[in-house]
Amino acid sequence: MSSVIVLGTAHSEGGACTSEELYKIIQEINPEVIFCEFSAEKLPLYIKRTDVITPEMEVIKKIIREKSIEIVPIDVNNDPFDGRLESMFELIKRKMKVYSNASNMILNETFSNGFFFLNSTESDKIFRDKNSMERYFIDKVNNQELSEFYSEWLKWNDLRENQWINLIHNYFKINKPKKAVFFVGAGHRYRLIDKIKNIEDSNEPFLNWDFFHFQ
Repeated sequence: MSSVIVLGTAHSEGGACTSEELYKIIQEINPEVIFCEFSAEKLPLYIKRTDVITPEMEVIKKIIREKSIEIVPIDVNNDPFDGRLESMFELIKRKMKVYSNASNMILNETFSNGFFFLNSTESDKIFRDKNSMERYFIDKVNNQELSEFYSEWLKWNDLRENQWINLIHNYFKINKPKKAVFFVGAGHRYRLIDKIKNIEDSNEPFLNWDFFHFQ
């Protein structure tokens, strides 16, 4: 059975979470294709930019220069959220100490243990707990505008994640690679795990989604 290895990433360089470490992982896996969290329209623009430095972007640039692995962008193009999203999360951090602590734990563990942490059950649990805390906070403040904004953000995540899954499935059906990697923000991992489980429970699986390559 063909496999796609889901590699959760952090969209910033630091500590053990670097483009050098991510490139070593890719060399070890040796995939035929890498799916990435960029749209087909935006990827060429980001490749040219020098002000956006993330582990996955730097590795993608290197691989494109080497022409060694196919890069397939699968994200939606439009982003309806601006600085309001960051402001919402900062508000929750200020108002909920436990949420702030969870966010700091992710930062510290990512700095110390890099991709091994980001692709662990421990990381998935913290991100899942953070989501529960966000929902609790939104319900508690009972602000209609904030509730609607948060609901739209959740729907947008569903839209993106469903597109990722569909495009990856379609790519495998058409091109039939044996092994692929999917670069995705680690906060999406637990949501993808839930979605893939629902798909596999109702359909005969033809593709192995590997979320725990490091275990």
